Amino acid sequence: MGSTGYDYGNARLRAMKSRLLTRHELAELAESSSMEGLITALANTTYRQAVQAALVRMSGIACVAEALKLDLVDTLGRIHSFYSGRESDLVAIALPSYDSDNLKTILRGLSRKATPSEISRALLPVGELTDAILAELVHASDTRTAIDLLASMGLSIAHPLLILRAERPGADTPEMELALDRWCFQETRRRIRKSPISTGLISAALDLETDIANLLTVMRFAHDPAEHQMLRKWLSVDDIRCLFLGPGRLSFELLAHAGDQNTPEAAVETLKHTPYEPPLQAGLEAYMQSGRLSDFERQLDRFRLRWMAPLIGKDPLGIGVVLGYRALKINEVVNIRRIAHGLQLRLQPEAIKMDLEYA
Repeated sequence: MGSTGYDYGNARLRAMKSRLLTRHELAELAESSSMEGLITALANTTYRQAVQAALVRMSGIACVAEALKLDLVDTLGRIHSFYSGRESDLVAIALPSYDSDNLKTILRGLSRKATPSEISRALLPVGELTDAILAELVHASDTRTAIDLLASMGLSIAHPLLILRAERPGADTPEMELALDRWCFQETRRRIRKSPISTGLISAALDLETDIANLLTVMRFAHDPAEHQMLRKWLSVDDIRCLFLGPGRLSFELLAHAGDQNTPEAAVETLKHTPYEPPLQAGLEAYMQSGRLSDFERQLDRFRLRWMAPLIGKDPLGIGVVLGYRALKINEVVNIRRIAHGLQLRLQPEAIKMDLEYA
């Protein structure tokens, strides 16, 4: 079998995968007697340098959060450096760019008059928006000034916000967030189509992410039919399709029909015979006990993880290794966050362990 432009990078990623925390190691972290004990334990893992850097400025759960942030930013940056040429372009698509998330966080924070330091703590500088750019944005006086600053830099992510401003002067922050989400999907799809190398797998991954985002919107409306009234008040329309991204694999018609149902049970029934029936059914079972919409999100996140992780073996010479490692790394970070929050809530180790996810 011939070599590909992924060979070197994929070999590095397989080595990095072998250093991810095992189930046993995560269980040991969950048995930490205190937050300080967790920090000490993390300092004896691959998170050592990130923990040491975080300890200079923070303590407690804030230290854990900062260490995870520093490590993830470093990891994603290193992965980018493993690839070059045409493959590098696809890797940039496969890896999460937090530009949109960071910008939404900044716009939300500015609209709420949050301080620059409060906003900065929630940012992940991975993508086109560098640390320096983000620092300028968080110090903007308001959302309009932040958007003008982006535009003055010639950054493409400003385009959807400028278009929205022209079409709907005075648009609120949720409208800006929706405009950004739609633009990100369209821009990613455009980059995939433009690529001269095989993109089937990464296109399928984008469809998955899009479907999950739309399904969460559907379940929110089915959980609380009053959302339709809010939609009419907000955008002067009564069609949930204006909130959807994509489409991915699921058509807007099917999703809209599900979103028009008055209960989550009816919405899940509408979505039977789709690839998402199993996680939606599992989410519904948990929801019936708790009444929490987050149960659907948890099951869809699990579905994503178990779809992505096996790609390392299924596509060993292609982009699948990047997609699979990304999913495993982000899941590890989420698991450590859950452990930290469990310790903060003084949960028993067994309860914390039960809350962890594995591929």
